[in-house]
Amino acid sequence: MLLTTLTGCADTAAPDAPPAASAAPSAPEQAPAQWSYEGDTGPQHWGELADEFTTCSTGTAQSPIDVPGDPVLSSSPIEIDYTPADFQARDTGHTVELHALSPQSITVDGTEYTFQQMHYHAPSEHTVDGVNYAAEFHFVHRSEDGDLAVVGVLAAEGQHNAAWSSVADAVPASAEQDSPAVEGLTLTSLLPESLDHYVYGGSLTTPPCSEDVRWLLLQNPVELGAAQIGALRSAHAENNRPVQPLNDREVSEVDQ
Repeated sequence: MLLTTLTGCADTAAPDAPPAASAAPSAPEQAPAQWSYEGDTGPQHWGELADEFTTCSTGTAQSPIDVPGDPVLSSSPIEIDYTPADFQARDTGHTVELHALSPQSITVDGTEYTFQQMHYHAPSEHTVDGVNYAAEFHFVHRSEDGDLAVVGVLAAEGQHNAAWSSVADAVPASAEQDSPAVEGLTLTSLLPESLDHYVYGGSLTTPPCSEDVRWLLLQNPVELGAAQIGALRSAHAENNRPVQPLNDREVSEVDQ
C-alpha cells in the first residue's frame, strides 16, 4: 500500500521557497509464500520458497518419519484433560482445523500443554515399519513456554465410527463453505482405547517445518468408515508430506 504524499507547505511560505519533498512511498507488502503438496511449490521445494522455510530443506530432525520396528522402551505417559466442549471447523486451504471454544489440555512429564487445534492429513504422514494409513489426525498442543506437543492418531478404513461422525460432518465440501459448529464433543472419544504411543523429537510437517516438536504418535489406529474417509478426502486429499530421514534420532515406545 502506498503512503499518501504530504506537501508540508504552509500558506505563508515565501514564493521562492523550495517545494517540500514528497514522502517516499513504502515498499509494497510482500504476500506470504504459497506452498502446496505438488509441483514447484510441493514438499521437495518448500525450503526454496521463503527464507523462513529454509528448515524444511536443512533441518536434521524433520517430520514425519517411518517409525522403525524396534523402538526403545520408555516411560512418558500422556495425562489427558479433555472435557466436553464446542468446536468450530475452519478450512485453511491445506486441511481442515477444529478449534475448541473452551480450554483443553494434556500433561507430559509434568509439563502442561494447551490444545490449539486438530487437523488431518489423508493419507497418513507417519508410517509404521513402512505401513501407511488412510488418514492421520494431529492434536496440536502448546506449553506456556511455547513448546509444541502433537498427539498423532492414525486412522484405518474399516467400520463406521460414530464418535467421529460429528467431525466428518463438519468438514466442508469446499473452502468457500461455512463449517458448522461441533457441539458437546469430548476429544477423548476420538482416541483409541489404548494410549500406548511412540515418542520422538521432530518438526512441524508443514512450512516453516520448525523443529523441537514433541511427537506422541499413538500406536493403535482408530477405524473410520469409507464414507467418513471420503468426506475428509473430498475436502483435501494427498495433503501428506513424505517421510523424512530419521538420522540419529531415537524413537521410544511408551506402554500405558
